[in-house]
Order: sequence, then C-alpha cells, then structure tokens
Amino acid sequence: MSELRGLIVCLPDAPLDDVVGAVEVLIQEGFSRFALPASGEAFADAVAIFGARATLGALRVSTIVGVESAAAAGARFVLADVASGELAESAARAGLACYLPAMTPTEIRAVLDHAHVAGALLYPADVVGHAMAHRLAELGLADRVVPLGGVGAYAAGEWSKAGSPAVCVDQALLGDALAGGSLALLRDRCGSFRSVEQAMPQG
Repeated sequence: MSELRGLIVCLPDAPLDDVVGAVEVLIQEGFSRFALPASGEAFADAVAIFGARATLGALRVSTIVGVESAAAAGARFVLADVASGELAESAARAGLACYLPAMTPTEIRAVLDHAHVAGALLYPADVVGHAMAHRLAELGLADRVVPLGGVGAYAAGEWSKAGSPAVCVDQALLGDALAGGSLALLRDRCGSFRSVEQAMPQG
C-alpha cells in the first residue's frame, strides 16, 4: 500500500467509450493517476484497460462490499464517501491506500486517528477554498490531506505548496470531455495542470 502523490484525475460516471477516449488523451499528456466511481459501469473495464499504464482507484466508496469489489477489479486506492474506520481497515487488508472524508480541522484529526488511513480527503474543497491549505499547514495537517472537488490548476498548485501530497482535479480539467465534448479541447486544458503536476513531489 503506497500513499498517493501528484495529481489525481477524478472522472465522473460515464460510458466506457468516453472514459477510454479521455483517459487515453490524459495519459498521453503525462497524467498517470485516475479515480473512477466504484459503482460506475466503466470501472472494472477501465482498470483492466489502463491498469498497466496508470494507477487507478475507486471513487465514492461507501461500503466494505464496495472496497472488496474495487480491490477485486484491480484498484490501487480508495477515496471514500464515509469516515468509517471499518472501511479503512477493509481497504488495508486488501492492500489499498484509503482516504476518508473530512472538512474541518477537527474532522481531519478524527479521520487521521484511524490506524489504517492513508490520509484525509477534504471534500468539497471548493467550498473552503485553497486558503484552507495554508491554514492546515499551520496546524501541521496539510501533509496528510488530499483535496477533492472543484479544484482548478492554480488552487491545485496552492495546495501542493502548502504540503498536500496529492490533489484531486475534476471538472476544471475535464470540462465536457466525458459527455461527448471535444478531446482536442481537453488536451488544450492539460497544459496548466501538467505544469502543476511536474512541480509536485512524486516520491
């Protein structure tokens, strides 16, 4: 079980063809970590197709059954929807890094008290804004926090500067690429995010 580093591209539930097209472009552009809804129709197939070229994880996991299904499909990490120590323990048994949701410093500390947690998933990150990153750094918490939700390239860079080991990006990068939108425009949007990715520690 290894903790996440760099940018994690979080994909919505979408048909497999749309997922494959978008992920292929993103891999070509230098991205290598993706999360998909664990209950989505494309999850298992996407892991099978891209697992040798990228690190894929399960998004929106809320049950132990969901953890077990994600592990069986070949997921490498879990971004959970519930702050459950039992869920984190199940993920650890399966060899998956598990991130439990939290929003306030108190909630983050409570999540990090679980023995099997790789870190706290701060969601929704756009509600608190990237200024929260530096406040969490002052509290000595930022290096165990991964933000998710509405994070653009600038905000991702600010979270990284504050010490977050990984940052989840979604709509600001993806746009409508997984709803029939232009993959060429997706490629164009990659530049600013790629610069952030290249500046982040990858160890």
